[in-house]
Amino acid sequence: MFKGVDHVVIAVKDLDAAVGRYEAIYGAPVSERREAAAAGMKMAFFRFPESYVELVSNIDDQGPIAKRLAERGEGVHLIAMQVDDIEATLADLRAKGVRLVGDPGPGNPVKGQVFVHPSETGGVLTQIVQR
Repeated sequence: MFKGVDHVVIAVKDLDAAVGRYEAIYGAPVSERREAAAAGMKMAFFRFPESYVELVSNIDDQGPIAKRLAERGEGVHLIAMQVDDIEATLADLRAKGVRLVGDPGPGNPVKGQVFVHPSETGGVLTQIVQR
């Protein structure tokens, strides 16, 4: 089942300014930067031995991060939880009646990302990750 936190994603308005703040707080430089133009977002990663923190910002006023920032401002966008067996975890969550997003359904292999709907967790989007 759940092993622990894989990573945390934090939505920020200004990625460069946020990177500077987090570098000062963590006392370490950003590990990597990426851009996902199709999703309308840019990211910066702070990697640690067992997990990482991902800062995300929007490229323009489109996409999920732009929508999230407009509706709720900066803050935790999602928590990704690591599991040993994603298929077994999904079967267990389905049996419990937990609302999922991106669930391929029983008997279908997971090809994309699967999340526990925020309505189940007090407003926190939770990603399920198998490494």
